[in-house]
Amino acid sequence: MINSSSLFHFTREFGTFRQILTEGLRFGYCYEPFGDIVAKQGWNIELKRNGNKLNCAGIAIPLISFCDIPLLRTQEHRKRCGDYMIGFNREALINVINATKYMLNPVQYRCHPFFDEQLEELSIQKSCFISQIESSEIPIGGIEIRKGEKRDEMKFSNLIMRSEIREKYKEEIQKITAIDSIIGFSKPYQGKCGDDYMSEREWRIIIPDCNRPAPNLGWLKYISKEQFEHYKIKLLDNYPSELYLHFDCVDIASLITHIVVSKESERNMLIHFILNSGNNFCGCNLSEEQKVNLISKITSFEQIEKNF
Repeated sequence: MINSSSLFHFTREFGTFRQILTEGLRFGYCYEPFGDIVAKQGWNIELKRNGNKLNCAGIAIPLISFCDIPLLRTQEHRKRCGDYMIGFNREALINVINATKYMLNPVQYRCHPFFDEQLEELSIQKSCFISQIESSEIPIGGIEIRKGEKRDEMKFSNLIMRSEIREKYKEEIQKITAIDSIIGFSKPYQGKCGDDYMSEREWRIIIPDCNRPAPNLGWLKYISKEQFEHYKIKLLDNYPSELYLHFDCVDIASLITHIVVSKESERNMLIHFILNSGNNFCGCNLSEEQKVNLISKITSFEQIEKNF
């Protein structure tokens, strides 16, 4: 089997796995480094905006990562991503996400420098569209905001939350979202240390920047790896509820195809956990029948390796 009919989400810790099963999947920020072109050209744009120092070389995107590696071939992937996994019916998940403001797609892997340069140029274009929206004259609260005037309301992060702005700049927003879809679903075929990213067979759910759930939960652009790590620590201290993915009005027991723990001894622990978890599972309400259905899908990688 080349492709799995399910999409798998892995995590490292049993406690984190149980939290996913209770509260649902959550979007995490993924840091994507850019090359020298975007660091330099993007800096010219940002310098006019906030005067930061030239230490910016990447972008951080809110996303949820999956893979479609067949279960029997996940051993190397588990070394990097953990031995706890929840699987979703791929076609059903595509239909669910297509009905939301998010995007689900397989990652496109790149190796030629041309594609890196194009991504960098697209990032510059996105900044230009954002600057265009911010610098326009927009009435806020009955007060005319003039070009160049500095106010929090003039920031893109706040403007994009307003329906009249979204309507007025529909064309620019569509272009920004198109750029996000190209950048967000693109990844180098290998890491700087030779890591084989292509073997991960990654899929992603991303939040396009214009569909951010709150003003402060958009893409982070032109930041260094150090700045990103600092931001991630602050985020984990008080994780925003807006970054959880909830499957409203969906039969979650049918959507989920696999629930896999590391060891067989943890299987009974997870069965007990589901039976005594009330009616909440992945942020959804569960019936007793759905609980039984989900329990039937629990296995362990220890058992899989022993049998196959």
